[in-house]
Amino acid sequence: MRALYIKNLFEVKQNFGLLIFYLGLFLLPSAFSISVIFLLISLIISTFKYKKNYLYDFWNIPFVLGGFFLVLSSIVHTFFNNHTLNYDLNPSLTWIGLGNWLPFFWIFWGFQAYLDKPEKRKHSGLILIAGSFPIIITGLGQSFFNWDGPFQTLYGFITWYQRPIDNIFGLTGLFNNPNYAGSWFNSIWPFCIASLIYLKKDNFKKASTYFFTFGISLATVLTNSRAAWIGIFLGSVLIYGKKSLNYVKYFVFAVTLILLSIKFAIFGDNFQSFLKIIIPQSIWNEFSDFQYTRIEIWRSAFNYILNHPIFGQGSGSFTEMFRLDTGLWKGHAHNLPLELMVSYGIPAAVLIFAPIIILVVIATRKIFSEVNIQNNLIFEKAWIVSLLVLLSSQLVDVQYFDGRISILFWILLSGTKNIIIINPTNFKKDANFTSQ
Repeated sequence: MRALYIKNLFEVKQNFGLLIFYLGLFLLPSAFSISVIFLLISLIISTFKYKKNYLYDFWNIPFVLGGFFLVLSSIVHTFFNNHTLNYDLNPSLTWIGLGNWLPFFWIFWGFQAYLDKPEKRKHSGLILIAGSFPIIITGLGQSFFNWDGPFQTLYGFITWYQRPIDNIFGLTGLFNNPNYAGSWFNSIWPFCIASLIYLKKDNFKKASTYFFTFGISLATVLTNSRAAWIGIFLGSVLIYGKKSLNYVKYFVFAVTLILLSIKFAIFGDNFQSFLKIIIPQSIWNEFSDFQYTRIEIWRSAFNYILNHPIFGQGSGSFTEMFRLDTGLWKGHAHNLPLELMVSYGIPAAVLIFAPIIILVVIATRKIFSEVNIQNNLIFEKAWIVSLLVLLSSQLVDVQYFDGRISILFWILLSGTKNIIIINPTNFKKDANFTSQ
């Protein structure tokens, strides 16, 4: 009797943790402060629920070692390395920067309990779609009706800092930057496509999904973010599979010709004038003025890394060094691994990103070999595609330092780890949930 009572209590606690996790996930894009509270509670519950030691899972080992190098680098910059720097950098920034990494290693491990089944990952994807509704509405209101904030509720505990559309070059919604909003939309887009494919017979749910899909696609266009445009295209191609890859070469060819026409007018001045009419001025300026391209920014980052390869230059150092070198302000290195190397050194970056890349490669090979567009496990594919698109965007920009984006990234990675450890027999059997 006592054993049965304990078992029932354990199941209640487990379901409670999952419920709290779902609630935190739903509130993540719109009520970040409250979302963090719910996610933290669910994380604590899952930690006590786990029977295995953290270090028992070998996937955690590189993150532990990477965290060690992060802390060691911070110690070096605080006590031993200030005299080697030719600019003023507050050592506390390096310690503050640890908050972008160390807690997320816990998230990666702890949230696996809530993402260990295809059904749970499907529900998480659908919740992310529903939770994005405020982002879509506020973004469209911002673009078409000039909405701006701040909007406050619960005595300021929830504050939406809606930026005036006239002060920025594209839609932001509840995010601070169009690129951040675009990155979020790109991450949700694969789940929208998967929903449209999966919900073939449920007209009401499919109509709702069409609404969200249209809203996200329109909002993505209005961000005027090139990375977001490419991301939504890439997500669609990956979801629909090998056949759609045939269109990639035509897309790349067309984009290349347009870029060459912008810079060199290869099709004459008249065609260039036409492009200038249909392309937003801010986007045109980015491509027509190559004073400091991504390549040149990355070259600067490489030089900073080579100067201090082991422990880096300190968190936030890239911005200051680039300003001193060029007179221009750049908030980051426009590449997350490079940014991490500049800040904390090569060993820390390799230890953190190596398992991420390996996980993504293994999961991609597994899911794309076993799942097609007609397969019941389309949401598994959407999960991997969402992570792929989000990871790819961090190679040309850095939206990671927005708390919502970073939490979403590690949640997706946590679910991905569960995908690759599924037994092949159970992998197919778990698809039965989609027919229920």
